[in-house]
Amino acid sequence: MNTISPATTRESKMKGMLVSVLRSATDCSNGGVTSTHSEFLLVGPGIPEIFEARNLPVLRCEPWYGHYRAVAESKPGWIVENLAGPMFGGNFIWTSDSRFPGKHPIPVHDRFETWTAYNANFD
Repeated sequence: MNTISPATTRESKMKGMLVSVLRSATDCSNGGVTSTHSEFLLVGPGIPEIFEARNLPVLRCEPWYGHYRAVAESKPGWIVENLAGPMFGGNFIWTSDSRFPGKHPIPVHDRFETWTAYNANFD
């Protein structure tokens, strides 16, 4: 189970844009933040600072192989000790706001696995 939590005090003062989760009926995030929350504050370089976090979880938008990805802001460096990740858990974020970075929904990398479970994918 992931250990990333909603916005901290520092994050509640952050500003960004509001986004919603697009998820399928089958959640593959392994308990990631997109499995328990439907709205986030998106922050990062080039993201307009329109809204305050107001106790929303925060996702950071970053360039990713010519596109974008969103990762949980709560853990510096996106590292959860003794777990592999973050990785794509099957959910996306989107908003109808024209200032959204990109023309397509952004994948959220909020899935973490134990190293044993992760390495079993390659046996």
